[in-house]
Amino acid sequence: MLEEAQLNMNQAMEEATDEAILVAAKQFPDLFEILVERYQKPFLRMAGRILNSKEAAEDSVQEAFLKIYRFSDQLRQDNDSKFKSWAYRIVFNTALTHYRKTKRHAGETEYLDTMFYDVLKDKDIAGEMNSNILVKEILEKMPRDLRELLEMHYLKELSYAEISREKNITIPALKMRLFRARELFRKLLESGEEKSALKGHIL
Repeated sequence: MLEEAQLNMNQAMEEATDEAILVAAKQFPDLFEILVERYQKPFLRMAGRILNSKEAAEDSVQEAFLKIYRFSDQLRQDNDSKFKSWAYRIVFNTALTHYRKTKRHAGETEYLDTMFYDVLKDKDIAGEMNSNILVKEILEKMPRDLRELLEMHYLKELSYAEISREKNITIPALKMRLFRARELFRKLLESGEEKSALKGHIL
């Protein structure tokens, strides 16, 4: 009887909201696995884009899940909170911390390759990440050369070396152009006034 009751509860929880599952998981920890199954792949994609390492992304996401479970009360304090946005922010911040530690240990200083997530960090990360329409609309408003660099590096996931060869520019020059492109992308996203952003932009 107990096993049947547990099975029925698990089936019901699989159809429940993320928020309800998180609350129930405090009493029944095994239920947290439902959230892991729902979000592990998208979380790994986000962490992977930040860390550029499958193993590092897996470690980062595992740590993020532990934080999500451990600090679930923080979400429950606000009745208007949504699990997805809250959880994505934890994953983002955890991966970003791992990235910065890696760069410090390696003695490297280079532009952080998290343009989309860095720009969107104060917004609904989950919603914006899944909205390719928004990204494409902003890219279409940008000068062709800067748009192409962002598309090559972030959408096609080409390395600095690959873009450098294809565009026949040095890697330092490429990094500077990508930095300028990210800044313009940020202005267009935040203001929605592409003309004013382009007016003050020097290519």
